[in-house]
Amino acid sequence: MKKYEKMVVSINDSDFNCYANKGDWLYKANDKDTKNGLFRLPKDIHFFVSLNEDRLPSEIGVVKKIDGYITAHELAVLDYSSRKKDINQLNDNIISEYEWFLEKVNAFPEHTPVALTWLEKVFPQKIKELRLHKKFFTGMSREEKEELFQN
Repeated sequence: MKKYEKMVVSINDSDFNCYANKGDWLYKANDKDTKNGLFRLPKDIHFFVSLNEDRLPSEIGVVKKIDGYITAHELAVLDYSSRKKDINQLNDNIISEYEWFLEKVNAFPEHTPVALTWLEKVFPQKIKELRLHKKFFTGMSREEKEELFQN
């Protein structure tokens, strides 16, 4: 199984709808995750949740190198454990979603802010696809960005 050395982590800043503890690993929220009334998002924007018991929501995360590495199976076990789901239900089909996520994350340079957005394609058929992409902050100075995303 492929090993990855980067992960999305939380910045814990309520101004940016990031409520997970600073440094918590983040993964895309599933259908049962909620924002706990902390913030509202347009319908085309999705969010992350922390991979611990409280599963706190975050609108954005930052790509960081981790100590060691993580595999898609290990990420799946972390997510299933935090959701209190049976890890014996994991199969290759499910793990491929975690592989997709880690592939996307590891394509970004370290300290890159990222977000999740729904993209609707209408032609040739209607498809709703989740994208992990860089988040731009044009109203901030370089120093503000470094303080927020590199520490």
